[in-house]
Amino acid sequence: MKTLNLMTLSLLTAGLTAPVFAQQTEVEKNDFYMGARLGVFSADSERVALKNGQAFFVDDGVETITSGIEAGLMLTEAWESRLYYDYMDADLVGGGGSSGGSYGVDMLYHFNNSFYAGLGVNNTEIGDITDIGGRLTLGHRSFINDNLAWRLEGGVQRGWEEGYSEMFANIGLQWFFGGRDTSPEPRTRPEPRPEPQEMAPEPKPEPEPVDSDGDGVMDPRDNCANTPMDYSVDENGCILYENETITEELLVEFDLNSSNIRSDERNDIEKMAEFMKEHPQLNITIHGHTDTTGKAEYNQWLSKRRAEAVAKVLVNKYGIADSRVDSIGHGESQPKVRENSAADRQTNRRIEATLKVVNRVPKTR
Repeated sequence: MKTLNLMTLSLLTAGLTAPVFAQQTEVEKNDFYMGARLGVFSADSERVALKNGQAFFVDDGVETITSGIEAGLMLTEAWESRLYYDYMDADLVGGGGSSGGSYGVDMLYHFNNSFYAGLGVNNTEIGDITDIGGRLTLGHRSFINDNLAWRLEGGVQRGWEEGYSEMFANIGLQWFFGGRDTSPEPRTRPEPRPEPQEMAPEPKPEPEPVDSDGDGVMDPRDNCANTPMDYSVDENGCILYENETITEELLVEFDLNSSNIRSDERNDIEKMAEFMKEHPQLNITIHGHTDTTGKAEYNQWLSKRRAEAVAKVLVNKYGIADSRVDSIGHGESQPKVRENSAADRQTNRRIEATLKVVNRVPKTR
């Protein structure tokens, strides 16, 4: 075994130091080859093997000899796919020798016509103990003639199951099928042909500016597209707004000496309730009044009763929040008319309330 190891190491060393006597040959896409390989394998110090039902450590020196075959295909001028199988003859610590096998697939990338690197998946089995893992390869290849090439490789592999970390090196001969490019001088990889330059088209005349939405502002300056044509806009084509005040008034008249709300007056209260629901930010104050009939102290009390009666309808019947409704009585101090006829006195027996809201609305042309 020692003699065979020395022969293998001598062969690998000779490959490293051999002169590049071969002609320069470039591989091409779809080139296919088959080859033979011979090498050494350094097992992990923790790798074990079974022999006759007993476990032994595999010698972790450069004691394991490998020999095998391989086949590869050039997917492009730079990328290569390869399958291989190696028979392994290993030494066991205290257990003699044991055989095994290693096989896998590599994807290799060629930096130039001589050197390459690759990653692969490998299955290594020694003495019925299998470890599957990844493999990193570095290599050199030179052609001897049109179809025959020699190569030298080394690398490491790391197991996924047992976690073994191991090294390998091998030398091989490869026979390429099909014609080869045997140019005597090194050739660089062909540069891609430049795309034909098309004649630059003549510049088209600038289109006339248009006003797509008809607002009077041309499209290049129009920051607000599709504004209605009947709205006024600013210099950027955006709608101008103005304030609009909306007023809702409530006026309810009462019978003499009464705070009861007549049925014909309730529609006006309902309208005020709807207005308040549309504008929840508004609060209301209801002002109660009387005519001059009776004493001033009684009229003050009656006016307050009238205002409170309307407030209760807004809250209890129409669901306006109590916090939004206030009431106040003014007695006979604020008559609506100064005359003292029966019609005038009816006009003064009332409650009044006014709400206003200011909205921003588009300004029309």
